[in-house]
This record gives sequence, structure tokens and C-alpha cells, in this order.
Amino acid sequence: MRDRLKGKSALVTGAGSGIGEATARLLADQGAKVAVVDVDGEKAETVSASINAAGGCSVAICADVSREEDVKNAVKRAQSRFSSLDILINNAAVQIMGELHDCTEEQFDRMIAVNLKGVFFGCKHVLPFMLEQKKGVILSTSSVLGVTGDADLGIYGATKGAVIALTKSMAVAYGSSGIRVNCVCPGDVGTPMVEQFFDFQPNPEAARERVYGQYPMRRIASPEEVAQLLAFLASDEASFITGSHMFVDGGLMASVY
Repeated sequence: MRDRLKGKSALVTGAGSGIGEATARLLADQGAKVAVVDVDGEKAETVSASINAAGGCSVAICADVSREEDVKNAVKRAQSRFSSLDILINNAAVQIMGELHDCTEEQFDRMIAVNLKGVFFGCKHVLPFMLEQKKGVILSTSSVLGVTGDADLGIYGATKGAVIALTKSMAVAYGSSGIRVNCVCPGDVGTPMVEQFFDFQPNPEAARERVYGQYPMRRIASPEEVAQLLAFLASDEASFITGSHMFVDGGLMASVY
């Protein structure tokens, strides 16, 4: 698998930690040149430097995906550095806990700006390059909450449902141009964001035990397990897969209870 993505270039947002970091590292390990994009420039630099030290090819880019100019510049920089841009992985997201009636307009706007507009900006600015190349892969990180509900994550879930809908529309619109578009829907993953969820609960350890118990596999995913699916979908092995949303949830959505 080491050369699975040899000769390809990728841009991964939210790549300073969690799923994004694991994905950037795996893509590089499989031969891709990777732009590590994160709002935290130091984290992006750390991940990128580690990839380069391991023999990969990477560049760190500090960008806030909720700002169109940031995304536009990140895409241009990656394309200029690598002379192509074959893979876009929209992974950056924010999660703000709370019941809907307590959600402020500022919190609503922040989740929409990062989780949905960030995906839109990434796609908007990478598509001209991919259309010119007549090929490309766009992947986004949605969530099981894009198709089901959580009492404390209504707006977050709404943004993730929108990502699924946008994925399908783009797959239909750009399939004839050689561009594949898919998204992955993880359940809980061992990332800083999920740790924030547990910390938000009155009894974090009890909450962790309860959540783990909902999974047939009695555990949550590692970031690397989600990255494995993203790397497969980015590869030519997935050449006839587009317009799909795929669960990485340890069987969570397979059961009613």
C-alpha cells in the first residue's frame, strides 16, 4: 500500500490533530504529497515537519476554513507547490455542545461557517483545478449525526447532514468531468473534539461507559481507522465510488437500541 497514492497531491483541512492529522500522515505514507492545513499554524507545522522527517513530502499552511480568502490562498499555494491538486479532504470542524434553545446566534454562525461554509469554500476553489485536470477526488468528513440526532448537538448535526447533501449534488454535477465526491460518517472517534463531549457531561467517566456500550464493538474508533477509509476513497481502487456517504461507526447505526 505504500505506493497506492504515489504521484498524487492532497490538501487536508483540520490536519493539525485528530482525523485530519491521521489522514495527512497516512496519505503521505502511501506516497501522496500533502498540504497540512489547520487554523493552528504551529500544529500544522509540527505534523508537516514530522511527515517530511519520515521521508514524505508535505507543506504546512495556516488557514481558517471559515474565511474564503484563507481557503483560496491555501488551495493556490498547494497547487503551486505540487503542480497539481488531486485530492481535497474537507475535515475541519467545530462542535459546540448545548440544547437548541440555549444556542446563541454566534454559536450557530460559527458551526455553519466552519462545518459547512468551510466545505463549500474548499470545493469552490479546488474545482477549477480539478476541472482543468479532468480528474480529482473530493472527500468530506460528515458524521453519523448527519443522519440521526443528538439532544446536545442539533446544529452540529444539521451541518453534517448538509455536507452529505452537498456531497451527493457535487457527485452528480461533476462526475462526467472525472471528479469523484464522497463523504465519510464516523461515529465517536478518539479525538480532542470527542474528549470535549465527554468533559461536557456531568459525569465524564459514566458518559464514556454509556457511549462505549452503545457500540456493538464496545469501543469507539481511532482516528487512524477513519483515515484508512479516506485513503481508500482517495485512491484509484475506489474509481467507481462517488456520491456515497459511508459509515465508520463500529456497527452503531446497524441497531435500533
